[in-house]
Amino acid sequence: MKFKVFLLALLLFSLKVLACKCNGEPTLKSSFENADIVLIGEVFDISEVPSGFKTVQNILSIVKINKVYKSNDYGEFYQQTATLFGSPLHSCDVLFTQKGKYLIFAYEEKDTGLLLSDHCFVQKRLDELSSAELQELESLSSQYKKLSENSDTSNHAELTDLIVDDSNQSDRKVNEQKIEISSLNQQNNKYKVIIYIATFVIIMLLIALILLRRRTRH
Repeated sequence: MKFKVFLLALLLFSLKVLACKCNGEPTLKSSFENADIVLIGEVFDISEVPSGFKTVQNILSIVKINKVYKSNDYGEFYQQTATLFGSPLHSCDVLFTQKGKYLIFAYEEKDTGLLLSDHCFVQKRLDELSSAELQELESLSSQYKKLSENSDTSNHAELTDLIVDDSNQSDRKVNEQKIEISSLNQQNNKYKVIIYIATFVIIMLLIALILLRRRTRH
């Protein structure tokens, strides 16, 4: 019984270690500011692709775009469809494994054109959005578009109020490196937990064998 409790505690600990860590609770405004693209779309096709691990598959979700609220670099590229990529190996990745309409906040992968969504963004199905939230999105989108149009003017200071300061800008190269480092740290922590569990199991088996031999001698 104690052994089962210990294994359960280790499992819960490993889940906490591998959990995605965000800077506070995400809001519509913070998600809008940090995302490269904000849209409402319908996931209509989902497929699995190899991740490099036999038991883990990455997810590609094709989205039909209904409305774009924000788009940094690919304003002309994301007009009809987009592809969301997610990996179970990255604790922060959102995996769109069910079809349906969603409000999607995402980073843009400039090298591949893929979108990467994050648990540090607000994630909701369209039918979960209130009218007040939709109005807030419209307001944020209007502000963003106005400020973007004036980005080459003296209103640059106002633009930074909405987008994000230089240290937090969603430059995909920086985000990619952060995700890679985070993924490596998560994998290392996961391997540590596995090693701890394996070591404990081996010790328990050795103890059980020793006790069994003593009983058979008597």
